[in-house]
Amino acid sequence: MTANPDDDGRGVLAAEAYLTTLSRGGVDALYAVAGTDFPSIVEAYAAALAGGVALPKPYTVAHENLAVSMAHGDALRTGRPQAAMVHVSVGTANMICGAMNASRDGVPLVLSAGRTPLTEDGPEGTRSRYIHWAQEMFDQGGMIREAVKWDYELRAAEQVEDVTRRALDIAAAPPPGPVYLSLPRELLARRVPKAGPPRQRSRVSAPAPDPAAIDRLAAAIRAADYPLIVTSNAGREPRALAILTELCEAWALPVAQFNARSVSLPFDHEMAVGFDTRNAFGAADLVLSIACDVPYVPSVTRPRPQGALWEIDHDPLFSRYPLRSFPAVESIVAGPAAGLAALAEALGAPSRDDAPRIARRRAAVARERQKRASAAALDMSRLTAETASVVIADRIPSEAALVNEYSFRTDYAHFDRPGQFYGISPAGGLGLGFGAALGIAAAETREGSNRPVVVTLGDGAYMFNNPVACHWASAAHGLPVLAIIFNNRRWGAVRNSTLAMYPQGAAAAGNGMMLADLSPSPDYAAICRAHGGEGITVADIADLPAAIDRGLDAIGSGRQALLDLVLVD
Repeated sequence: MTANPDDDGRGVLAAEAYLTTLSRGGVDALYAVAGTDFPSIVEAYAAALAGGVALPKPYTVAHENLAVSMAHGDALRTGRPQAAMVHVSVGTANMICGAMNASRDGVPLVLSAGRTPLTEDGPEGTRSRYIHWAQEMFDQGGMIREAVKWDYELRAAEQVEDVTRRALDIAAAPPPGPVYLSLPRELLARRVPKAGPPRQRSRVSAPAPDPAAIDRLAAAIRAADYPLIVTSNAGREPRALAILTELCEAWALPVAQFNARSVSLPFDHEMAVGFDTRNAFGAADLVLSIACDVPYVPSVTRPRPQGALWEIDHDPLFSRYPLRSFPAVESIVAGPAAGLAALAEALGAPSRDDAPRIARRRAAVARERQKRASAAALDMSRLTAETASVVIADRIPSEAALVNEYSFRTDYAHFDRPGQFYGISPAGGLGLGFGAALGIAAAETREGSNRPVVVTLGDGAYMFNNPVACHWASAAHGLPVLAIIFNNRRWGAVRNSTLAMYPQGAAAAGNGMMLADLSPSPDYAAICRAHGGEGITVADIADLPAAIDRGLDAIGSGRQALLDLVLVD
């Protein structure tokens, strides 16, 4: 695309050059929380509409955490970096939790903020409001620096294209993650030369797995009686799901999807052994961790792994984590798909000598799955998190995308393909789920898809999502999402952690509800109805299937919906 025609020969606004470079770099959307630093951004968009210039689609958003969360979900869905822009220092402060989620989740985002004008008088864009003094910081990027891969403050308007392109390259380079740009108001208002022919972004290739290391791993797997694969997020790369499925079927390799954030193996697969490794290591004489930052929790896992630990990931040491002490025999630097493809080639087809060991392993996994199925028997007459998960898993269509912020129980799900399931970031910054679902819906809508998008979250997480801002964005931008609240009127993580540490303590006498009680519960369904959506309160498990159908019908007709599930204790 060419830049906006400039008849007076003065070039284009640096703000337009910034947006044009984002668009040329593959960014589809800009989620914006505007402020007094945005006039040139607004002007650039208005001029672009008049001149037919392609810029990222702008979405007005009413809170910074929501803007980052929407960009997060959009990037998950598209596989490309997306952008969020907020208002100076105060907006950046509200961005940090979202940046932490994106960083730990490995999601490429270009996060940016205007900067309080550098000057007190003079150039276009200079200080003109009372707040322009108090909002200035010595190092605006400093507060977000630990949560991003790279940050930079624009120093010359003429460099805006180069700086933006570099931001995109670094965000997308493996392992991907967010970056941050600070953009002073005067520099965005300056004129820069019209862009010439589009310059290509740098394609950064992931390193190929070391063939010798892969051969050593393959030999160790062949020699092992019960090699266990642990993964959280191998399925983020869709090709990894297909390769892992074939590998597991051929070699009878059990897979635990610990704190799953994607579908790495079909959840119902015969080699799937659940979603927790607390009790998974009894028979394992080799553990292969793939795209998994925490393969087990040492303080609660019994027995701990006795077999050798191997790791495969873009950054298998997770070097941005200050402390992580899992003693791997070998850590192989490779993306999940590339690492699994190399491993499959090194293993080849099982030989006749491998057959007895594979048969024993297959039988052992079948027994383990049967034991888990027996233990999971539920009283389906009560509305609990478990029974609700069963009904939701059976009721939502297979083409739907489900974003889960903690509450949905993956043990009862049937997901079997890429893009069906998105789990919470390992950073655990509450307030991601609803926004991520809206971002996924935005990507679907731009592509002309009417795929249902569902988000499941606890009542506490729902409040952290800035629900009024979320429902408003859904209505304002035509992004119908079905939100399902698992309403237990408490901070479950706080209560459970307290009771686990002090089962006989003073807090247990009060059922662990100190600082965890979220009652009285408001009418959450009414919040959705206030924004033109379908809001339904469900207190009986028998009413849940019909309520889900009503919610799906609503979003199918373009209206958002919310189910408030009043869970029993």
